[in-house]
Amino acid sequence: MIYNTTEKQREYFYSMLTSEEKSLLKYIPTVNGLLDFAVDHFADLPAISDGKTTYTYKEFGERVAKRRGYLKSLNFNQGDRIAVFAPNTLDAMELYLAIVTSGYVSVMLPTQLNNTMLMGLCKKFDVSALFYDNALEGVAKTSGVEAYTTDLIEADAISPANVTKDTICSICLTGGTTGTPKGAIMTHGAIMRGAFNGCFISGGVLYQKYIAILPLSHIFGLVKGFLSSLYTGGLIFECRDIKQAFGLIPVLKPTTLVLVPGMAEIIINLTRLKGREYSASLKTMIIGAAPVPPKLMKAIDDLGIQVLAGYGLTEGSNLTAGNKNVMSNPDSMGMIYPEQQYKVVDGELRIKGDNLMLGYWKDEQATTKAFDEDGWLKTGDLVKVDDNGYIYIVGRIKNLIILPNGENVSPEELEEIFYKNDYVKDCLVKEDKLNGKKVIGIEFLPNIEAIKDMSDDDVFALFRKLVADINKTLPTYKQISKISIRKEDFKRTNAMKIARN
Repeated sequence: MIYNTTEKQREYFYSMLTSEEKSLLKYIPTVNGLLDFAVDHFADLPAISDGKTTYTYKEFGERVAKRRGYLKSLNFNQGDRIAVFAPNTLDAMELYLAIVTSGYVSVMLPTQLNNTMLMGLCKKFDVSALFYDNALEGVAKTSGVEAYTTDLIEADAISPANVTKDTICSICLTGGTTGTPKGAIMTHGAIMRGAFNGCFISGGVLYQKYIAILPLSHIFGLVKGFLSSLYTGGLIFECRDIKQAFGLIPVLKPTTLVLVPGMAEIIINLTRLKGREYSASLKTMIIGAAPVPPKLMKAIDDLGIQVLAGYGLTEGSNLTAGNKNVMSNPDSMGMIYPEQQYKVVDGELRIKGDNLMLGYWKDEQATTKAFDEDGWLKTGDLVKVDDNGYIYIVGRIKNLIILPNGENVSPEELEEIFYKNDYVKDCLVKEDKLNGKKVIGIEFLPNIEAIKDMSDDDVFALFRKLVADINKTLPTYKQISKISIRKEDFKRTNAMKIARN
């Protein structure tokens, strides 16, 4: 069945907005248009800050225009790929806007890249030039392309180029820094649909204060963490170092943070340690890129901070669905944002809309595999849809455990059951071996605080009983046969997900 945008969907999201927001916030099809809108509507409001110097939207727009002038002086061609290798500094954010509003294509690169990885990605994406933060000069000079500092060079301001919603805007990396990530080709229209969707979080989205914690190389950080803030007249503080950012929360006093679950957990732990005054300014946490454990949602809510969760993927410009009722319906990713279609094929969620990538850069095989014959993006996520249109993720196709009897087991579905137990900090259900036979196994990372007075034997007995009790509620083929307990955290991806492979 194909599900189209309905009035019910529109009401679900637009009900989050105040009357002022409804009248002001409209979909803008290009980043150029977004910058013009922000400078025009929020001219004298603070836009961007390094914590010492703050620029208004008018000043911000002028600085971006000067960077466009400098880029033009370097004689790039329209459509050239220009990489930025820097933390979330004022320079990096201005450069991103200057690149894409000049008709060039941005490639935002993670700062964790080593020399080999950097050179490989610059070659893979046919990068014409690289702009680097001074602290990364040593690595940047090995990129194999012309390299320039991100410092603002004095140049004559110039107007933006003529672009349309179909003009390629950015190549966004789909994976972490291990291996070679694919590059999703995103148009202005796709990026802007994601940014517009990011405005639907709750009433009172205008004029919030953010710290740009998530890197711009992560589409969640780029689209929701940065561009959505321009849409809503927000003030965004640069973030040179994620760890330092946690110490700046009581100083900069952000009202809204865009985070992955692991970062949110750190803030909650610091609040418990230092007292509510540490995070007193925080009104909202927007959490994505990985499932949000119910215990974490409750901990945030108990502090009087609104927690909002969403669902998305790089290939769909990050934000595809959102849940405004997280505490009352924590298991659902909510509803698909307006102006998109979705369908479920053999349990897999497939989507269509102007938020989708064009394909992967110079990877026809992967592009063909990503879409079905009718142009629907295959998300790889297994879902269920209830009668009210709420969508529930039950697993990933690539993670399915195929048992000898032919049954398919979703590890995520089983993990969700265990996450509800206070003794479980994290867990991983996986294919395992027992007496030479393929079985379902589970690794637990215990909640240290909950087991601090217990012996290792007692801890194992506790988790063995937990598994036994859960097994009684499961069909025989889904039952867990092997248990292990971890004392160290799982290896994780850049999005703080457990690295399953």
